[in-house]
Amino acid sequence: IDSFTHKIIKNFAYDLGLTLNFEVEMDAVSLLNEAVDVLISKIGTDKKLTKLLIDYSLDKIDDDKSWDISRDLNEFAKVLLNEDDIQHFRELSKRNLEDFINLKSKLFRHQKELKKAFSSVGEEFLQLIASHNLVQKDFNRGTIPKFFADVKEKSVNFSFLSRSETIEKAIENHQYYTKTTTDEIARSIEGIVPKIIEFFSKAKDIYSEFLLNKLALKNLIPLAVLNNINQELEAIKEEGNIRLNAEFNQLISDNIKEQPAPFIYERIGQRFQHFFIDEMQDTSVLQWQNLFPLIDNALAQEKSNLLLVGDGKQAIYRWRGGKAEQFIELGSRVTNPFQVDKKLETLETNFRSYSEIINFNNSFFQHVANFLQNESYSNLYVDGNKQLENSKKGGYISLSFLEKEEEKEDDKIKYPKKVLAKINELKEQFLLHEICVLTRTKKDGIAIADYLTENNVDIVSSETLLLKNNVKIEFIINLLKVLQNPNDEDTRFEILYFLHEHLEIAEPKDNFLREFAKSDTQLIFESLKTHDVYFDILTFSQLPFYEKIEEIIRSFKLTDGSDAFLQFFLDIVLEQQRKLTDINAFLDFWELKQDKLSIVASEADNAVQIMTIHKSKGLEFPVVIFPCDVDIYNQINPKVWLNELPESYTGFKELLLPYNKELSYVNNSGLEIYNQQREELELDNFNLLYVALTRAVEQLHVITDKKLSTKGEEKISLFSGVFINFLKQKNLWKDDVLEYSFGNKKRVSVLQQMTESSETHQQFISTRWQEHNIVLLASSSKLWGTSQGEAIDFGNLFHEILSKIIISADVEKVLKTYKEQGLIEEEYYKNIKNKVNNLVNHKFLKNYFSNEVIVFNEREIVDIDNQIIIPDRLVFKDNLVTIIDYKTGNQSKEHHQQLLKYERVLKSMNFKVDKKLLIYLNEDINIVEV
Repeated sequence: IDSFTHKIIKNFAYDLGLTLNFEVEMDAVSLLNEAVDVLISKIGTDKKLTKLLIDYSLDKIDDDKSWDISRDLNEFAKVLLNEDDIQHFRELSKRNLEDFINLKSKLFRHQKELKKAFSSVGEEFLQLIASHNLVQKDFNRGTIPKFFADVKEKSVNFSFLSRSETIEKAIENHQYYTKTTTDEIARSIEGIVPKIIEFFSKAKDIYSEFLLNKLALKNLIPLAVLNNINQELEAIKEEGNIRLNAEFNQLISDNIKEQPAPFIYERIGQRFQHFFIDEMQDTSVLQWQNLFPLIDNALAQEKSNLLLVGDGKQAIYRWRGGKAEQFIELGSRVTNPFQVDKKLETLETNFRSYSEIINFNNSFFQHVANFLQNESYSNLYVDGNKQLENSKKGGYISLSFLEKEEEKEDDKIKYPKKVLAKINELKEQFLLHEICVLTRTKKDGIAIADYLTENNVDIVSSETLLLKNNVKIEFIINLLKVLQNPNDEDTRFEILYFLHEHLEIAEPKDNFLREFAKSDTQLIFESLKTHDVYFDILTFSQLPFYEKIEEIIRSFKLTDGSDAFLQFFLDIVLEQQRKLTDINAFLDFWELKQDKLSIVASEADNAVQIMTIHKSKGLEFPVVIFPCDVDIYNQINPKVWLNELPESYTGFKELLLPYNKELSYVNNSGLEIYNQQREELELDNFNLLYVALTRAVEQLHVITDKKLSTKGEEKISLFSGVFINFLKQKNLWKDDVLEYSFGNKKRVSVLQQMTESSETHQQFISTRWQEHNIVLLASSSKLWGTSQGEAIDFGNLFHEILSKIIISADVEKVLKTYKEQGLIEEEYYKNIKNKVNNLVNHKFLKNYFSNEVIVFNEREIVDIDNQIIIPDRLVFKDNLVTIIDYKTGNQSKEHHQQLLKYERVLKSMNFKVDKKLLIYLNEDINIVEV
């Protein structure tokens, strides 16, 4: 679907105002992070934005969280990419920063008023009962007067929600007094019952409004900056000629969907009559809406058809726009959005699993249907779990319940420990590669992978395949870091540690590390020549980026054959070189991407596979081990849109609010959203459980917790509680039994020996650039080799060198760096060094290169008309600023005008200009004061 939408976008690029050669960026999150960084960099320049972000930081501190807002904004900004949220943000984008700030101030004032009004309700109620000569003990358990006393004294600062439920029950059951209450008191209480109900209703209304304001205030600041982040994101996309894959569906929906289908077909040069959409339950609502007109048009023709295949119980991508409800509705016997008849076909036989697995899942998931509040979801599990067996008879299922360990550290590893025990049992009958461990999260998978590795079990997981976990690649990255920052002692130590192992250096490791830990990098490389390692920094610095990495691999003998990790790493390096990447840019890229870059694994390895449920979807394994204890209703910082806002919200029609129990007390819309979200959470998490338990072919081993309430009852909000409840329904549960099984654990299938299905390259292919047979036939530059070209190169180089020099002491260090990087050739080095020293030590200029002044080199300044000026050097001392600009060639009046413009801009910024100096850098140094 993505490639199809891309084809449409390409053919409608001109209509959409896009360039025909736009780049498609799949990694939208990285661009979002870049946009956030740009926004944060504006702190200190945009006063309103600065104040808003500082307020947000202070709010975080008040909540006992880190003041650093960058991570929060990076996470929060992801909603800008969600299909379900885009339309909401479009409405919100009509609001500017001022609107959010005003609403925030208004809500703060309103909260104070609500607190006072809330307390007044309590006080008025207490006055009411006093006027009727009633006291607290006259009421049943004194519940109602105690409640209103807390309303008066504590205002909103007590457990109003739980206490109000008690009052509601008392009102509903008319329990205002006891049977022993005298008739006179009873009559007095009965006389004020309407008032009790009125005061309680008033308190609830005020508290609901208070809760709405509280939830709104919690999200107002992030919402306010989201518009700005979106603007920065658009600017980055325009500058880089980039379009996000994530926005294609929305672009089609906005601009193309209403076009006549024949016209769309005509533009893309193809006409489709037959459509087959697999995994339909994962198709996003927007994708389906965009495809619908094309499919509808095709079905209106003869000999056209549509085949939709899917399973509502395997819809686990709601966060990506996929909704099981869409597929469930299409699959119902009532709904048919097309003009042609439809036919429903249910695949009744399960051809994947053995009979015991099929029967267990049928029975278990029909039981799960009882825990789904939504009737259509429940019916999905009842009707969808009546699968018929195939010819594979047998199989085995085990359920293991783990008790809480006394020691905290033991409790942390109880799941990995149990997984290891299961693997040790299984490997007598199954090969390791036939076993897959499924986990709910990547974090769980890492913990199990680490424990199995420590216990010498071969594994394949997304973590073990990460490039960053390979010691050779770690060495390459560390070497690049040290070459960029020679003073990084910690990284140098890591390099030495690797080299001692890798080069099999006979000298004791402690002596080797002690000898070179504080050494200059060049000295280390010189000493390595005795180990046949020849690495020259000067030669290295002159190479293109890709050649640099190959030079490291060759020089340090990182491989003498084929190495999958190094080959994949070189592919990534080549991809980045196409983007004109230097070492610093690549290190920045690596910092962002290292947790996602991995090699493609060979299936031939005899190792236990570890993967998340999401990654396992569509796959099957002879044996599945599933350690889990998921909280069905748990979410990480969930947010929902609430649209029924009071008029006091000054034109804001909807806001994105935190999703929690408080939302259900705000208003009817909040209650409806809260309940709908709970129903969706139930379906999504039980769907995850369904996918996990149906991956197994022959054996399934579930490991979970034995968590019981204080009354000894199972917690049905947890997967473990659902398993316990299922065993109780089967009359199998015993409090003192932790292991349950179904079927026979003896292997039924025939063991298939592993066969090599892939070809392995035995040689690392790499050729030095000197050996490349490339001849430069002609030059297109008219300046190369001419005196004019040399003058331009010299002027540019001199400007760049001076931009790095703050004080005279920087000269040696800066020039040495340029020489090592090959930017200054040996024959010119002495001449350039003399010129730079003559400048910084000049009798009229040396004060401007001293420690007593503040210097800004090549700092961008934006003029009031948005023009950018970049003075070469600004020197501040005693509230005065001196402007210095370097020139090569002949003197010109234009140079004077340039400095006068700099002066005007600095004066507009309330700086007092002392001197304006033009320094001409030719054979002699000429200083002209403007």
